[in-house]
Amino acid sequence: MSELQLALIGFGILLVAVVWGYNLLQSRKQRNLAKSVFPDAKPDVLMAGREVGTDPKNPSGATVSSQREPTFGTPAPAEDTPPSEIAIEIQDATRQVTAVPAEWADASVDCLLRIEFVDAVPVANLWAERAGWSQLIDKPVQWLGLDERSGRWRTLLPQDPGAVAQVAVALQLVDRKGPVSEVTLAAFCDGIRQLAQHFSGLVELPETTPVLAAAHDLDAFCAAVDLQLALHVLPRQGSLNELSGAKLKPVIDASGLKPEGERFVALDGNGAEIFALTCQAASGFATVDVEAQSLTELTLSLDVPRVTDGAAAFDRMLDFARQGAIAVGGQLADANRNPLSDATSIALRARISELQAQMARNGIPAGDVRALRLFA
Repeated sequence: MSELQLALIGFGILLVAVVWGYNLLQSRKQRNLAKSVFPDAKPDVLMAGREVGTDPKNPSGATVSSQREPTFGTPAPAEDTPPSEIAIEIQDATRQVTAVPAEWADASVDCLLRIEFVDAVPVANLWAERAGWSQLIDKPVQWLGLDERSGRWRTLLPQDPGAVAQVAVALQLVDRKGPVSEVTLAAFCDGIRQLAQHFSGLVELPETTPVLAAAHDLDAFCAAVDLQLALHVLPRQGSLNELSGAKLKPVIDASGLKPEGERFVALDGNGAEIFALTCQAASGFATVDVEAQSLTELTLSLDVPRVTDGAAAFDRMLDFARQGAIAVGGQLADANRNPLSDATSIALRARISELQAQMARNGIPAGDVRALRLFA
């Protein structure tokens, strides 16, 4: 082989090495540039640890939680965290995490579920979807939607023309009819699950056993403090005379009682009921025409859990009852229609204060929003 051929071979090898080195250098530069523009991809937190439910009406496959709601503002889980322990995080600058007002939904007395939809859903569509199962619910349900421009929750109504991306639905666990039943709670949770799945929503579904246990405990407490007190003004024993509505009407007016259906009600400065008066006549209940009636009985009622200051409310009711009894020549009696003694009045007042103190200690102040909802 000639010297020229050897020189050409050496030059070719050198040229190949130079080109390879140049390409390697350019490749590294491109990778570094890509990393600076596009950071390393993070796991899809919306999909982590969740079951995907596909509805025929939702072929894209909405992500619906099996038993876990997004935990807002928590660190992302480690890659080796077991699926059952993964905390779901939603980080979307356009979505606001706003507490639901207690007067509308309260985690202490409601089964409160929050749904986040991928896209805003017209309220009319939500209402149409719930129509099939809402009739199975025999406890109050509150529907709220988040106005993301103002950051405030608003009640949702069937005629609402808007659309919402975040919804809070609250099933009240207890009222004066008793605690929520297992059937009702199951129907509620299943209905919310279907709704979330239909509209590509994310929701947590609770374990029903602890919810039912909490409802029964709450109902037992409410029953123990639920006192609806009544006093009566009756014709005096041995008297055949009826009670004069004409003589009672000036006492009603002077005390500021207002007619409300078949009752007169005493109101506080905020318009809340303090006590109520019903006037029984031979022809039925008398209100607007009470002055023209001959009355057979007056009944005064005080709903202890629903008034803020029960002792003061009792004093005001008792004062009215005494004035009314004097005006019509009647006799003041207790709930059993026995003559009301001073000792009984003192005992009743003390009992009211005791019950309301128990309510306050257990986070249900008498006359507060929570009490008004539970004792309805």
